Amino acid sequence: MTAVILIILLVILFVIGVPIAFSIGLLSLAGLWLSGIANPSIAAQRMFSGMNSYALLALPLFILAGNILVAGGVIQRLIEFADVMVGRIRGGLAHVNVLSNLMMAGVSGSATADTAALGSVMLPTMKARGYSVEFASALTISGAIMAPILPPSLIMVIYAIPTKLSIGALFFAGIVPALLIALLLMLYVAYACRNHPIVQDKALGLKVMAMATLTALPVLAAPLLIVGGVRGGFFTATEAAAVLCGYALVLCVIAYRSVGPRKLAEVFRESALTTATIMIIVATSNLFAWYLAMENVPNATRALFQSMTDNPFLFLLIVNIFLLVVGAFVDTVPAILIFVPILQPTAVQFGIDPIHFAIIVIVNLMIGLNTPPVGTNLFVISSIAGKSMLQISKALLPFYVVKLVALALITYVPAISLWLPRVAGLIN
Repeated sequence: MTAVILIILLVILFVIGVPIAFSIGLLSLAGLWLSGIANPSIAAQRMFSGMNSYALLALPLFILAGNILVAGGVIQRLIEFADVMVGRIRGGLAHVNVLSNLMMAGVSGSATADTAALGSVMLPTMKARGYSVEFASALTISGAIMAPILPPSLIMVIYAIPTKLSIGALFFAGIVPALLIALLLMLYVAYACRNHPIVQDKALGLKVMAMATLTALPVLAAPLLIVGGVRGGFFTATEAAAVLCGYALVLCVIAYRSVGPRKLAEVFRESALTTATIMIIVATSNLFAWYLAMENVPNATRALFQSMTDNPFLFLLIVNIFLLVVGAFVDTVPAILIFVPILQPTAVQFGIDPIHFAIIVIVNLMIGLNTPPVGTNLFVISSIAGKSMLQISKALLPFYVVKLVALALITYVPAISLWLPRVAGLIN
């Protein structure tokens, strides 16, 4: 009961704006004190052990690689390529938005970074071509949720810490679900923009199309480098992060010459700050997860679910509803580090593959990024668009339906997540 009260207090602290790491750390210490463990050195040891992970080495490197590529102006190259592909059809710029999000997802690994980068470019352009700012904003953040689902995904690296799952298997498991989300978004865009006027620009020549493709290919090769290298056994997912960093430096500093010494120094500074923020949350969350395990919360949760149902389909429905609510109030990183150690063992008891369950959790929490009152992507796009969160949330309603359809398919058709890792030989 003490643990349950502390979890409720934790969510309240998140909602009222107390810094995440401080909230988790303080309540963890309070829980240990109530349990009769007042030795602060134990807390320090547990926090350090949470950061002492080989898999976590990938985190700062993926963050750095994504920041270098974004600072190098690759987003404009991707948008131009997408515009060449689908920009001249009805609702073409909306399709460009989805495709740009899909391609950026294979570069940045962060939904918030994609929202900020694409939103600042796509919103003025879509407004100029007759799209409402609310629709453009809703579409942009709906597409941005693909970033943590496609490799390289920062969230998947973090998910692998408490679960000990293969990062490479998680990377491969996210590819088909992300493509499914992109397909469903484009189907909805085709319906929503069915009356949008067709752009009457003259057809592009082969030279323009070839140039746009050639300039985008080096950027598109970045995620292929990771996936192909891991699949071919040339390097681990952690080593792939270092390879991607080197590739990004060569591409943006030497080939494109779009990142100079001053900008590169700023990129390193921003990456260090982002890494430090996440690592503090990882450390305090590990302490809280250890306290919950000591209080036998995972076993109690498993018993609770098993007393409610023995049907795995119903269990997944309950988990989806729970995670959609959690995602609306709790940021993704702490939500994974706090709730996954509780839910994943229960899912395995219900016969659910842990890789499949990981994708279900991540998709749920990504939807939460777009859900008020604490949806991070909503705050970001609201500030870019100059519209209130309420206005954008109204425009988001049909996009929620699209994302919930995708979530239902991913939840109840395990092959969507598991087929590619099995083909790659990463899972049985």
